[in-house]
Amino acid sequence: MRAVDDSNPKYAAVIRELLIWKQLPESDLSRLVHHYFLITDDFRDMEDQGLLTMNFIGDEYVLSLTTYGRLWLEQYDAEHKQNEENEHAQP
Repeated sequence: MRAVDDSNPKYAAVIRELLIWKQLPESDLSRLVHHYFLITDDFRDMEDQGLLTMNFIGDEYVLSLTTYGRLWLEQYDAEHKQNEENEHAQP
C-alpha cells in the first residue's frame, strides 16, 4: 500500500485562518491550526504556489493571503462539497 501525502486539507485550514485574520505571524498561525504540524517549509511551499506571501518582519515571517489563495480555497471547497454529495448519493 502506498502512502499519499495530500497537503490540500492543511493548506485549506491555513487559508481559512488567513481569511479571518488577514495576516498573521508564522507562530500564531501554526498555533491556530495546531492539528497540523506546520513548519516554515510548508508555508514556503504555499508561497511558491502563489497561495500566500511571506514577509520577514522583526524576528519571524508574517503571512498574508493572496487573491489566488482565496480562489484556490473556493475551488477546493466546491470540489470537496461535490465529492461529499456524490458519496451520499451513491447507495
